[in-house]
This record gives sequence, structure tokens and C-alpha cells, in this order.
Amino acid sequence: VSAHICPGGMSLSLAATLSTSAALLLESRRSLLALPVLVTPLCARSDEVLHILDYPKQGSCGEALIPDAGIPFVKAFGGLESGSCASAGYSVKEGEENGTGERDKDRTYTVYGKG
Repeated sequence: VSAHICPGGMSLSLAATLSTSAALLLESRRSLLALPVLVTPLCARSDEVLHILDYPKQGSCGEALIPDAGIPFVKAFGGLESGSCASAGYSVKEGEENGTGERDKDRTYTVYGKG
């Protein structure tokens, strides 16, 4: 059995579905119920493409896929904006680089130039 907390940690929405191979075991003196259960989240997890100009290198645009729960934080404190680098006029792919900050050094950015 697994569970998923919706982005923001505000609620836990689960749908339990019995598998087709579910086994039901009942004993006469003590009721023992053993059913394999598949738990599916009802909330949708999504990621969003965000971009930032002049990062991770000057004169370029860095584009990253950010998990839904982190979007408000990186927009408010990291300077990222919604949309792709192409939407900001940077359409020539130059490669990939990791972030240069302490909090995003493990995040990979796709780097675009103006061309």
C-alpha cells in the first residue's frame, strides 16, 4: 500500500481499488481480511516549464522543469518565470548546465541562446 500527499501537503486524497487478483481470507474465530490494494492519488501532480534570463550563464536563458509544489518558491525567490525560453526570445539550444546556486546546484537547466 502506498499513499501520496497532494502538492502543498494540504490534503490526502486516495482512491482504493481492489486488484483483480485480490485474495480474501476469513477465519471463523477472528476475522482476517487480506486484500492487496492499489492506492491511487486523486490529486494530479504536475511539473511546469519555467525559465530565467542570464542564468546559469550570462547572456543565455535557462529552462527547467519545476515540480508543482516548488513553483511559488522559485518564482518568488529564484527569479524564474512561467514559460519556455523560446517564449522569451531564446530558441537556440546551447546545451545543459547545472545551477550555480547552493539550492539548485543539482537542478539541470537546458540553456538557450538568441542565435
